[in-house]
Amino acid sequence: MEFNNLFLQTVTNCPGCWWKIFGMFLAALLLGLLLGALLWRKYKSMVNKVEAERDNYHAKLTDTEKDFASLKYKFDESSKENAKLKSSLNKCEADKAMLDFRLNKLTDGGDAGPVSASAGIVSGTGTSGDEGFGYGAIFSSDNLQIIEGIGPKIEQLLKDAGIGTWAALAGASYDKVKGVLDAAGPRYRMHDPKSWSEQAKLAADGKWEELINYQKFLDGGKEGGSSTENPSKVEKLYFKALGFASQNPTDLKLVEGIGPKIEDLLKAAGINNWSDLAAASVAKIQGILDAGGDKFRLASPETWPKQAGLASEGKWSELKEYQEFLDGGKDPG
Repeated sequence: MEFNNLFLQTVTNCPGCWWKIFGMFLAALLLGLLLGALLWRKYKSMVNKVEAERDNYHAKLTDTEKDFASLKYKFDESSKENAKLKSSLNKCEADKAMLDFRLNKLTDGGDAGPVSASAGIVSGTGTSGDEGFGYGAIFSSDNLQIIEGIGPKIEQLLKDAGIGTWAALAGASYDKVKGVLDAAGPRYRMHDPKSWSEQAKLAADGKWEELINYQKFLDGGKEGGSSTENPSKVEKLYFKALGFASQNPTDLKLVEGIGPKIEDLLKAAGINNWSDLAAASVAKIQGILDAGGDKFRLASPETWPKQAGLASEGKWSELKEYQEFLDGGKDPG
C-alpha cells in the first residue's frame, strides 16, 4: 500500500518519471531473460555432454558384449576341439596298448589273436578268459591302478617297494603291502589292501570277468559292497581307454550324433536307455526330432538304434569300430 502511494505520488509530482520507472522494469526484465538464456545454454551444453558420454559408454558396452560373445564362441569351439583331441588321445593309447600286447605275444612266440582292423582291440582269444573283450590288450601287467583301491600315488609307492606287476602284487603278503602303506604316512595307513592280492591274481591269470564281478562287491578296495549296478574299476578304465565317456545305460549321449538336448527330447518321449533306443524305429525317432523344432530336424538318426544295440549288448569293440566309420553319427556310405 505504501509502495503504491509512493508510486502515485511520484507520478503526480513528476509526470515524465513513469517512463523512467517503466524503463527500469523493462531493463530488469531483459536482464533476467538474458541471464536465463545464458543459464539455459550452459545447462543444455551440460545435458548434451552427458548424453554424448552416455552414447559413448553404450557403444563401448555394445562392443564389449560383441567381444564377449566372440570370445565365448571361441572358447566353446576350443572346448569341443579339446574334447576331440582327448578322445583321439584315448584311442591312440588304446591302439598303442594293443600293439604292445601283440608285440609281446609275437616276441614270446605266441599268437596275438585276430585283431579288429580299426578298433585296436583284440577280438579273439589273445588273453585267457578274455571272452572277446580284449582287456589284456588294453592293460599292461604293470598297470596296478586297475586294482580297486589303488591310485597313482599308491601305485608308485608299491613300485618303489619292488611290487611292480600284477603277479608281484598277487605274490606279496598282506603284511608286506600294509607295511609299505604304513611307512608312507598317515594318509596311506587308512587303506586296507586285503583284497588287492586276489584282484591282482585274477588280472594276472586273465580272469577278467571274475575280476569285474569281484570288484562290483568291493567298496574302495574293501570287501563289503553289495551293488552289481555300478561298473567295476576295470570297466571304468577300459571304457576310458576306448574313448567312451560313460558306461551308464541311461546315457544316450554315448551314441554318436546325440547331444544333451536331443537326449532330453528322447527321454521326454519315453526313450530312456540304450535298449529303448535300440528298439525304436528310425521313423519314430525322426518324428520326435521333428516335433522338437527346426534345429533338431537336421539330425540324422539312421544309425542310432544300431549303435544303441551294440552298447546294450556290450559289443564295445564293434561299437568303437562302427563309430570311427561314422561321420557325425551319419553313415558316409
